Amino acid sequence: MREPFAENAAAPDGWVPDVDAFVDLLTQWGHVLTEAARRGWCLVGLSE
Repeated sequence: MREPFAENAAAPDGWVPDVDAFVDLLTQWGHVLTEAARRGWCLVGLSE
């Protein structure tokens, strides 16, 4: 995944500079979704 990401999506001067930053972003978003589900909260734009 690192090579295709670097070719197509990396933005060295952007907020997702490399695949590691992208993995961190997805991991943190997963924590948000898990906690929201635990609390029974709805997130705008998402439904079950």
